[in-house]
Amino acid sequence: RATRLDHVLLAGPNLAETARFFTEVLDFDLGEELIDNDSGMQLAIFLCCSNKAHDIAFVLREEPGRFHHVSFWLESVADVYHAGDIMGKHQIPVDVGPTRHGITRGATIYFYDPSGNRNEVFSGGYIHYPDHPHLTWDTTQLGHAAFAIDNQPRPSFFNVVT
Repeated sequence: RATRLDHVLLAGPNLAETARFFTEVLDFDLGEELIDNDSGMQLAIFLCCSNKAHDIAFVLREEPGRFHHVSFWLESVADVYHAGDIMGKHQIPVDVGPTRHGITRGATIYFYDPSGNRNEVFSGGYIHYPDHPHLTWDTTQLGHAAFAIDNQPRPSFFNVVT
């Protein structure tokens, strides 16, 4: 029941330069960010060029040009559960979900396609307004920021990129 691509999450170094490029050159807004509690270093940025919670996001990785996931929009949380039923029926490998994010507040399931790429079905989230201040999460909130229902970070979610 996917109706469109919603967002993509990419990984690589130089988050500050990437944020500057997207905000100053391409006119995106910074909607949310995750920072390291001890150093204040940005670990993830969520950028908007529409009223979605994010259109593109980046996480810090030493290796440049890495792919984390692409997300497909579903109309409702019920559709997310329906997608989970389909994944179970067809034995599609699920990475995480169903759950809800703290960041973006969207309902989600992450799964792998036959090529080994992580994909997501996503519904909900908030409406982004450019005049609202961006939200900052820190690593003391990592579990809640990533998976708000059980507040448990998943190692595969943070370590697997292609």
